[in-house]
Amino acid sequence: MKDLDNIWVLVDKFEIGIESLLHNADFAIREESVAVKLGIDEIKKKLDVFVETIDNVSQHADKCSRNIRKARTMILQRIIRHPDQ
Repeated sequence: MKDLDNIWVLVDKFEIGIESLLHNADFAIREESVAVKLGIDEIKKKLDVFVETIDNVSQHADKCSRNIRKARTMILQRIIRHPDQ
């Protein structure tokens, strides 16, 4: 469950970042060319953070999936060894 909570935190962080990028893009579109350059610069700065967040979500999802498979295997082994319990 903790792994899933970690994934949700990362997804929330990612969602906040996307909203910020959309805000910057909207600002750049509405303003003059100087604002467009500023908006694009902000988007470029945040791109690395998004890539890192995506990598973190992927790693946590993989870890969670492995843990679930391990737990299933352990449960099945216990059932097979002790079917009456």
